[in-house]
Amino acid sequence: MKETITSLVIALMLALVFRGFVVEGFQIPTGSMAPTLLGKNIRHTSPHNGYSWTTGPWDMIAQSRVPAKVQGPLTVTDPMTGLDQGESNRKLSSGDRVFVLKYLPMLHEPERWDVVVFKNPGTHENYIKRLVGLPGEQLAIVDGDFFTRKFVEGKTATTGWDAWEASDWEVARKSERIQRVMLLDVSDSRYAPLVVDPGYRSPWDGVGNGWDGVRSSSEYVYSGSGDAKLVWNGTRPITDRYAYNQIRNGFDLSATPDQPTTGYRPFYVSDIALSVDMKLNESGIVATPMISARGHQFRAVVDAGAGTAKVEMREDQEGAAWVAMDSGSFGSRGVGDVVGIEFWHVDQAMWLFIDGDLVCGGAENGAYSMTPLERAQAATGMTRVELEADRRSGDGVSKPGVLSRPDVYKPATVEWGFSGGGFALHNVRVRRDISYKNMSDDSSRTATLGGHPEHFPTLTDEEFFMCGDNSPRSLDSRLWEEGSIVPWVEELIDDRVGMVNRDLVVGKAFVVYWPSMLKEGKMAAPDVGRVRWIW
Repeated sequence: MKETITSLVIALMLALVFRGFVVEGFQIPTGSMAPTLLGKNIRHTSPHNGYSWTTGPWDMIAQSRVPAKVQGPLTVTDPMTGLDQGESNRKLSSGDRVFVLKYLPMLHEPERWDVVVFKNPGTHENYIKRLVGLPGEQLAIVDGDFFTRKFVEGKTATTGWDAWEASDWEVARKSERIQRVMLLDVSDSRYAPLVVDPGYRSPWDGVGNGWDGVRSSSEYVYSGSGDAKLVWNGTRPITDRYAYNQIRNGFDLSATPDQPTTGYRPFYVSDIALSVDMKLNESGIVATPMISARGHQFRAVVDAGAGTAKVEMREDQEGAAWVAMDSGSFGSRGVGDVVGIEFWHVDQAMWLFIDGDLVCGGAENGAYSMTPLERAQAATGMTRVELEADRRSGDGVSKPGVLSRPDVYKPATVEWGFSGGGFALHNVRVRRDISYKNMSDDSSRTATLGGHPEHFPTLTDEEFFMCGDNSPRSLDSRLWEEGSIVPWVEELIDDRVGMVNRDLVVGKAFVVYWPSMLKEGKMAAPDVGRVRWIW
């Protein structure tokens, strides 16, 4: 009996030590990290094409705090077709459960883009967000991206448009692995409706004689002999709207920033990834994916027959010359071969992958440079004088400011160009990067910390900055308000709003060990197919 009790006590002590200092389990409570990590959610499957996605819980309408049943039946829209699927069942699933590896000084330090659990300074509850700002940095949020620079006491300006014009800013780029996790579906030809609905319109238009299937099929075939294009027609604008956030009637996934009647207006997104699988029906096919954004054009030129590729950019104006950024080669392809082409324009860099391999571009070889001010000018088309003078949305400190106005941003356009003969396209996809919203999606109209030259943070050597992947519906470092910090945290740890002190950081979430439960039948079961590493 004595040996048994001793063994149990030792095992309990070891378990408590392990939980306290090494690994601990947490459950995701809300959708602020969706779709990367899910809080309470409802899973939907489209009857039009089988596409599956989740929305937040419908038991409470977040904006009005009015129960959904008072609002009347809720409907959701299939993100891939834009078709309503009627009132869905409301089987609520619990949030993902994750394991968190504790940060241990000198052994494991927090890194940018980690998914981190920390104690919220305002409630001292466990929160989970993505770490975007490191100690000793200044941060600026422009056009959905983060810019950073090191702060030097007495030398680095902390406010003003001149500060944003300095050349020492760098955009915060992600690794390929993390970027792939953070790309979100906009359109995918695999999910064209099986039966063409009268209300369905393909997001692509085929330009040139010889196209077939673009309007109604998952396969786009070109049998002509001249040059051809596949042009994004704007049916589904590329914005920061999340299908997950369909938790109230009137939420329009196809809304544009210039439609004030749609509630909180979306922002256009310029960080876009295009991909396609191209079957060669003739030899010598050249494919040219192109993204026009921020007053520039970015493209890749893929010569399948020669096995060569390059990425280049130019100003979006007549007569501008293309500037080659990088080039590379791959195995040449002939008739009957399939070439997988993936072209990214993210975080001020171009990436080109052929059959999953990076051929040219990337975070270094495909990168171009803009300061926060240059990026604001390029994204809006406004001059510095115009940006400074615009106070219609406030001064950026007490109210959001000019860069919080969705209507001032210019939409991106995308297209595929082809030459050399016939081909067939499969898996034609458009995805977009997570875009950090420069505006509060609530009624308080809180100014965004980091979203204006008069209101951006300078972190001390003990502070971090955290943001949620579901940027439109994440209450995080950008939006915490004055007076929100718990008094004892304010007195003993850190009194600066928006900052997460090192002492409040718990650890890095590294695996979803128990995903949201499936409730399709009589008994709930874990969705074991979604057990995964977290990046």
